[in-house]
Amino acid sequence: MRFRIIVAVVLLSSTTGFAGELSSFNGVAKGKSTRQAEPVAEGHVLLNLSTVYSSFETSDPKSPFKDQTGKCWGAIEVNPPNANGGGNCVFTTASGDKHFNKWTVTGLSKDGASVGNWVVIGGTGKYEGASGGGTFQALTDQKTGETSNTVEGAVILK
Repeated sequence: MRFRIIVAVVLLSSTTGFAGELSSFNGVAKGKSTRQAEPVAEGHVLLNLSTVYSSFETSDPKSPFKDQTGKCWGAIEVNPPNANGGGNCVFTTASGDKHFNKWTVTGLSKDGASVGNWVVIGGTGKYEGASGGGTFQALTDQKTGETSNTVEGAVILK
């Protein structure tokens, strides 16, 4: 899956005549989620979600996404084994640069994590004109709200 995402980003950049820096966006965002649930039926629920991410951990010390913070919000319909919905995120670096993302839930993993896709929709500073996207798998502890979001993909910085 990671290879297909990077190939798609590279093809996108080559068709627009862009020559930018391709950066891997692989790591784990850690944060705390709050939710409001509206039961539809037994096991079927609508969720209004908000997550504040306090860190983005990556093994690449040169990653432009290392140590970002951010927030995401949106709504998901969960009716196991299915889930769908979406929302937006804004992530900020220590220098104040921001990138804005759109996310879409496409299902649930076996352990109950939301899985889906994300895409860059804008940015400021070094993220101005950025493009790219990838996949995510977000698992939230229902008792504590602690969230671990494993993110993979790539971003092209102009």
